[in-house]
Amino acid sequence: MAAADTLHRPLRMHHLTFLDEGEEVTVGRPDIDSYIHLPPDGAALLRRLSQGSTPAEVAEWYHAEYGETVDMADFLEAITDLGFVAAEGEEVAAAPRVKWQGLARVLFSKPAFAVYGLLIAGAVAATVMDPTLAPSYRNSFFHPSLLVVSLTLFIGQFPFLILHEGAHALSGRRLGLNSSLRFSRRLYFIVLETAMDGLVSVPRAKRFLPILAGAITDLVVTAVLTLTAAATTGIVRGICLAFALTTLMRLLWQCYFFLRTDLYYLVVTVLGCTNLHAVSRNLLHRRLAKLLRLKTPPTTPGAEADYKAARWYSWLLVVGYAAMLVSVITVVIPSTVYVVVEVFDRIDAGASAGMIADSIVVAVLILSQFVIAGALALRERLRNTTTLENPS
Repeated sequence: MAAADTLHRPLRMHHLTFLDEGEEVTVGRPDIDSYIHLPPDGAALLRRLSQGSTPAEVAEWYHAEYGETVDMADFLEAITDLGFVAAEGEEVAAAPRVKWQGLARVLFSKPAFAVYGLLIAGAVAATVMDPTLAPSYRNSFFHPSLLVVSLTLFIGQFPFLILHEGAHALSGRRLGLNSSLRFSRRLYFIVLETAMDGLVSVPRAKRFLPILAGAITDLVVTAVLTLTAAATTGIVRGICLAFALTTLMRLLWQCYFFLRTDLYYLVVTVLGCTNLHAVSRNLLHRRLAKLLRLKTPPTTPGAEADYKAARWYSWLLVVGYAAMLVSVITVVIPSTVYVVVEVFDRIDAGASAGMIADSIVVAVLILSQFVIAGALALRERLRNTTTLENPS
């Protein structure tokens, strides 16, 4: 790459984006989501190369501007590895065309947000006038067959999950990012996630909406479901209230600050943190160890912004545990007790074999979730303990 003919002819550079953030510049190739943080002088080198100057001309300019010599061979090798330089015979990538960008701009426009606000206000007003629309664990049981309830909620949740993650992706595409959906796993659950690596290439203030778009969509979906329930009766009303409850539970999940939720990434983006989650957990453990007079764990490494934010964010971890406890006490435990009691009531009342089997199957499915989650947590703890005892 450092041959004389290479140094004296312009490189074939792919389209690059440059985001100047003061002490560093984020440079990237958005069509493949390849990004790097460079000091301003390094970004200036790359910018001149992308504008058509030869490596030799850029090296001469750098020496005249900064009084130092740049190792152009190493620099060219690095940007080639990042995919910034087009290989021989490779087509040079232009600025990517982003699908659905027009739709995204409409859905996240000021008039659209005005409509969303009216829907949410309308749902609140309807709930005040009719308290039976308020969220309750009983809303989940909209049909005598518990198996029908379970299957409906399990299958029906996927469109709402797609809406949540699709909102993240669309709000990213509104900014010209090549955001996309992908499957991932949490514990034994298959979940959807949004890939928005290109978010690092846009100004910080413009990152807030893509981060919050999922939660905003959940609020709007809950409002629409509540208003639909208010205008209907019977099974339709029951199904709407059931899905409104599950959507609100996903919103409450965002308050589980001990996890890396959307709200966590919002805080990290606003404050410019890099390792806030680990630093906050460590600080909370150190406080607890001091309170209980136990051995204090070593301090987790992090940036200055992490330590400053952790002083108050560590208390939000406690809020997150409290939010989880609220969801368990108000929804999870009552729903589980309801199903178990229903099983015994149907047996005691001499219900048909089909109805008893229906209840038992659902009870086993619910209880097995706790068993599987506990087993996975225990396995993870044993694995971490083994790693600490045998680091090699």
